Amino acid sequence: MSEVLKAYRDFTNWLEQLKEMPESCWLEPIKIGKWSTGEIIAHIKAWDVFVWDERFIYFLKGSTISPKKGEVEEINRIAANEARSGISKNQLIDEVIECRLVLSKKLDEIPSVIWQEKIHMGNRMITLCEYIKGMIKHDQHHKQQIEKFLVNKGISLYKQEV
Repeated sequence: MSEVLKAYRDFTNWLEQLKEMPESCWLEPIKIGKWSTGEIIAHIKAWDVFVWDERFIYFLKGSTISPKKGEVEEINRIAANEARSGISKNQLIDEVIECRLVLSKKLDEIPSVIWQEKIHMGNRMITLCEYIKGMIKHDQHHKQQIEKFLVNKGISLYKQEV
């Protein structure tokens, strides 16, 4: 559990590096018909909020998570609009980092036994640990998309050691 929580929390280190990204690329779609980096980052924040507000209670109570299909598109639409609302790149990144750190702290306070209890989600059984691993995989998917976009633009955010 501690390694999973650490990986979930440590995503903030990569988010911090995105502050070095040129403003001119922030709202540029990563591919034709795809979201921009800003929209992806707002999407990650929106899902962190949704998961805490709408999902974790089921794990705490040991009850079934009922599917809410229509919410996915609405959450994503609102997140994309937030990124294009005029919020600055650094402010949005700071908000996502703060959200992730608060959520990580709350997760750290959940007793370890709850992390391993299986509940129904749709037609499968899942633990909180598996759920967070899925969120980490989701983070990594978007991280790879953004990094590929930056490489294609010839942009490196990593500080080189001399």
